[in-house]
Amino acid sequence: MVYSGLMDDFNLEKLAKEIVVERFRGIADAPAGAGLVARQIVSKAVNGTAARQSPRDSVVATCRGLMSGMLLLEKDLPRTAVAILSQMTLVAEATHQDPAELMTWAIEGIAPVAKLAGRDVCESCEAAIEAAFMGAGQVFASTCDAAGA
Repeated sequence: MVYSGLMDDFNLEKLAKEIVVERFRGIADAPAGAGLVARQIVSKAVNGTAARQSPRDSVVATCRGLMSGMLLLEKDLPRTAVAILSQMTLVAEATHQDPAELMTWAIEGIAPVAKLAGRDVCESCEAAIEAAFMGAGQVFASTCDAAGA
Protein backbone atom coordinates (compact mmCIF):
# COMPACT_ATOMS: atom_id res chain seq x y z
CA MET A 1 0.00 0.00 0.00
CA VAL A 2 1.35 3.42 -0.91
CA TYR A 3 0.56 6.46 1.19
CA SER A 4 0.95 9.38 -1.16
CA GLY A 5 2.40 12.51 0.32
CA LEU A 6 3.82 10.75 3.40
CA MET A 7 7.27 12.19 2.93
CA ASP A 8 6.01 15.68 2.13
CA ASP A 9 3.26 15.91 4.72
CA PHE A 10 4.37 15.20 8.28
CA ASN A 11 0.84 15.22 9.68
CA LEU A 12 0.94 11.50 10.36
CA GLU A 13 -1.82 11.79 12.95
CA LYS A 14 -4.25 13.14 10.37
CA LEU A 15 -3.12 10.58 7.77
CA ALA A 16 -3.59 7.66 10.15
CA LYS A 17 -6.99 8.88 11.28
CA GLU A 18 -8.20 9.35 7.71
CA ILE A 19 -7.01 5.88 6.67
CA VAL A 20 -8.82 4.26 9.59
CA VAL A 21 -12.07 6.13 9.00
CA GLU A 22 -11.99 5.41 5.27
CA ARG A 23 -10.94 1.76 5.39
CA PHE A 24 -12.48 0.36 8.56
CA ARG A 25 -16.02 1.71 8.68
CA GLY A 26 -18.23 -1.37 8.86
CA ILE A 27 -15.29 -3.79 9.14
CA ALA A 28 -15.69 -6.34 11.94
CA ASP A 29 -11.98 -6.90 12.66
CA ALA A 30 -10.93 -3.28 12.42
CA PRO A 31 -8.50 -3.49 15.38
CA ALA A 32 -6.28 -6.02 13.58
CA GLY A 33 -6.37 -3.87 10.46
CA ALA A 34 -5.39 -0.81 12.48
CA GLY A 35 -2.39 -2.71 13.81
CA LEU A 36 -1.22 -3.50 10.29
CA VAL A 37 -1.70 0.12 9.24
CA ALA A 38 0.37 1.18 12.26
CA ARG A 39 3.22 -1.07 11.12
CA GLN A 40 3.07 0.25 7.55
CA ILE A 41 2.91 3.94 8.40
CA VAL A 42 5.45 3.88 11.24
CA SER A 43 7.98 1.79 9.31
CA LYS A 44 7.78 4.07 6.29
CA ALA A 45 7.77 7.26 8.35
CA VAL A 46 10.70 6.33 10.58
CA ASN A 47 12.80 5.19 7.62
CA GLY A 48 11.75 8.06 5.35
CA THR A 49 11.61 11.07 7.64
CA ALA A 50 14.18 10.34 10.35
CA ALA A 51 16.46 13.15 9.20
CA ARG A 52 13.66 15.71 9.57
CA GLN A 53 11.41 14.27 12.28
CA SER A 54 12.24 12.16 15.31
CA PRO A 55 11.12 8.54 15.27
CA ARG A 56 9.30 9.22 18.55
CA ASP A 57 7.21 11.99 16.99
CA SER A 58 6.29 9.74 14.06
CA VAL A 59 5.22 6.85 16.30
CA VAL A 60 3.25 8.98 18.78
CA ALA A 61 1.40 10.87 16.04
CA THR A 62 0.56 7.74 14.06
CA CYS A 63 -0.76 5.85 17.07
CA ARG A 64 -2.78 8.84 18.26
CA GLY A 65 -4.32 9.16 14.79
CA LEU A 66 -5.16 5.46 14.56
CA MET A 67 -6.81 5.45 17.97
CA SER A 68 -8.71 8.67 17.19
CA GLY A 69 -10.10 7.15 14.02
CA MET A 70 -11.14 4.01 15.87
CA LEU A 71 -12.80 6.14 18.55
CA LEU A 72 -14.77 7.98 15.86
CA LEU A 73 -15.90 4.65 14.42
CA GLU A 74 -16.76 3.39 17.91
CA LYS A 75 -14.49 0.37 17.52
CA ASP A 76 -12.87 -1.70 20.27
CA LEU A 77 -10.09 0.54 21.63
CA PRO A 78 -8.49 -2.03 23.97
CA ARG A 79 -8.15 -4.55 21.10
CA THR A 80 -6.83 -1.77 18.87
CA ALA A 81 -4.21 -0.77 21.45
CA VAL A 82 -2.99 -4.37 21.71
CA ALA A 83 -2.98 -4.77 17.91
CA ILE A 84 -0.89 -1.62 17.50
CA LEU A 85 1.57 -2.61 20.22
CA SER A 86 1.84 -6.10 18.76
CA GLN A 87 3.25 -4.64 15.55
CA MET A 88 6.05 -2.68 17.24
CA THR A 89 8.48 -5.63 17.25
CA LEU A 90 8.15 -5.90 13.47
CA VAL A 91 8.55 -2.12 13.17
CA ALA A 92 11.71 -2.37 15.29
CA GLU A 93 13.16 -4.95 12.91
CA ALA A 94 12.31 -2.85 9.85
CA THR A 95 13.58 0.43 11.27
CA HIS A 96 16.48 -0.66 13.52
CA GLN A 97 14.84 1.00 16.53
CA ASP A 98 14.70 -0.27 20.10
CA PRO A 99 11.48 -2.30 20.50
CA ALA A 100 10.98 -1.09 24.08
CA GLU A 101 11.22 2.53 22.98
CA LEU A 102 8.77 1.92 20.14
CA MET A 103 6.30 0.37 22.60
CA THR A 104 6.68 3.32 24.97
CA TRP A 105 6.17 5.83 22.14
CA ALA A 106 3.13 3.91 20.88
CA ILE A 107 1.66 3.99 24.39
CA GLU A 108 2.24 7.75 24.45
CA GLY A 109 0.06 8.03 21.36
CA ILE A 110 -2.60 5.59 22.52
CA ALA A 111 -3.08 6.86 26.08
CA PRO A 112 -4.52 10.35 25.40
CA VAL A 113 -7.24 8.93 23.16
CA ALA A 114 -8.11 6.22 25.68
CA LYS A 115 -8.29 8.87 28.39
CA LEU A 116 -10.54 11.00 26.21
CA ALA A 117 -12.84 8.00 25.74
CA GLY A 118 -13.32 7.69 29.50
CA ARG A 119 -12.08 5.99 32.63
CA ASP A 120 -13.66 2.63 31.72
CA VAL A 121 -11.84 2.60 28.39
CA CYS A 122 -8.53 3.46 30.06
CA GLU A 123 -8.99 0.62 32.53
CA SER A 124 -9.99 -1.82 29.79
CA CYS A 125 -6.98 -0.81 27.70
CA GLU A 126 -4.69 -1.21 30.70
CA ALA A 127 -6.04 -4.72 31.40
CA ALA A 128 -5.77 -5.78 27.74
CA ILE A 129 -2.24 -4.39 27.42
CA GLU A 130 -1.15 -6.03 30.66
CA ALA A 131 -2.59 -9.38 29.55
CA ALA A 132 -0.71 -9.20 26.25
CA PHE A 133 2.53 -7.57 27.45
CA MET A 134 3.32 -8.24 31.09
CA GLY A 135 4.38 -5.03 32.81
CA ALA A 136 3.23 -2.71 30.02
CA GLY A 137 -0.18 -2.18 31.62
CA GLN A 138 1.38 -0.16 34.42
CA VAL A 139 3.30 1.96 31.91
CA PHE A 140 0.03 2.57 30.08
CA ALA A 141 -1.78 3.49 33.33
CA SER A 142 0.94 5.98 34.27
CA THR A 143 0.89 7.48 30.79
CA CYS A 144 -2.92 7.78 30.91
CA ASP A 145 -2.71 9.53 34.27
CA ALA A 146 -0.17 11.99 32.88
CA ALA A 147 -2.02 12.53 29.56
CA GLY A 148 -3.96 15.72 29.11
CA ALA A 149 -7.52 15.35 27.97
